[in-house]
Amino acid sequence: MPIQNLILDWSGTLVDDLTPVWQTTNLVLQRCGRPTKTLDEFRREFQLPVSRCYAHWAPGVSAAELEQMFVEEYGPRRHAITPLPAARGFLEFCRAQKLRVFIASTVDDTTYHSQMRRFDLDHFITKPYVGIVDKTVTIHQILDENQLDPAQTVFVGDMEHDIEAGHAGGVQTCAVLTGYTQEERLRAMEPDWVCADLRELQELLSETMVARG
Repeated sequence: MPIQNLILDWSGTLVDDLTPVWQTTNLVLQRCGRPTKTLDEFRREFQLPVSRCYAHWAPGVSAAELEQMFVEEYGPRRHAITPLPAARGFLEFCRAQKLRVFIASTVDDTTYHSQMRRFDLDHFITKPYVGIVDKTVTIHQILDENQLDPAQTVFVGDMEHDIEAGHAGGVQTCAVLTGYTQEERLRAMEPDWVCADLRELQELLSETMVARG
């Protein structure tokens, strides 16, 4: 069946915030008296939900304390976040092809909407779902509330949890290599597609549409 709906992750899929998040995480770990991470270590170990990471990185520190420290350290680094190079072109393609685009992200509501306004991307999005704790649960809400046919839907993200969520919802999955997780970990999740970036996914979707005429 033709693709009609796309559920997109935000961080690492549409926007490039890897370096600011990695730097902020190291500052939080320093404040907790824990060892910091190189970027390669961070990408190897980072996973969602974030609580899994901090359970290993900073055991004994409460989620509330960690969140407060992260917010304090993250603020000055927000300006470094930018849309990924292919993001706008991909969203313009989706609009031209009348594909519905939903956001599924763990990013908090305030951060998401402030970035959307700054990047002027909000008019491309059908509906955002943000502040998600577990995407494998929220995927069912997204499908049900919007009456999406799983056979016509693709979940696109840069992390294992995104592919896990897509599998949980019975939708097709696409891993992109522009974000937090290294390629071998993503391929191990057996997504339907693995794309270097959204530009490559756009090319695949175009080919699919032409083939189905």
